[in-house]
Amino acid sequence: MSASKLTKEQKDALAAELAMPWGRVALRCDGYEVSLVVERDKGLTYRVMTYVNGFFKGAWTKPKSEAPESKFLRKSVRPNCSPAKRKQMEKALGKRYVQKDPYFSGSWTIYLPDWSSGKAALSHLCRVCESVEVIEKTAASDLGTVGAAIDDVFE
Repeated sequence: MSASKLTKEQKDALAAELAMPWGRVALRCDGYEVSLVVERDKGLTYRVMTYVNGFFKGAWTKPKSEAPESKFLRKSVRPNCSPAKRKQMEKALGKRYVQKDPYFSGSWTIYLPDWSSGKAALSHLCRVCESVEVIEKTAASDLGTVGAAIDDVFE
């Protein structure tokens, strides 16, 4: 398998396609089919969702997941407690205690399937994958064969 990445022109064209509501792009990334689909989120906001081989599993979101599909998702690292709460605990328990305590100084990680823009999703995929190729749309040719099959049924 040759290690090919997207060119700047391809990235721009794909990002433009993902800038519209219900836009869709199909890519072949390291042997997986990764679909980026613009879907409605809350109100009138839209997010780019990631589907690997046609579906999404919640098991991929876990931080210690062994699933290779997790690399296509957006990594989000959050602190266990907010800075304001941490400051409050430093006053109550002491700065040294809070620094050494794994809860107050720790964080948790989750992998999320959504992106704020198509450009962000494409950049991530180009960064984490060895090869990224566009899967060409052949829907028009497939419709012709499906249409012919339907005509045969109704004759």
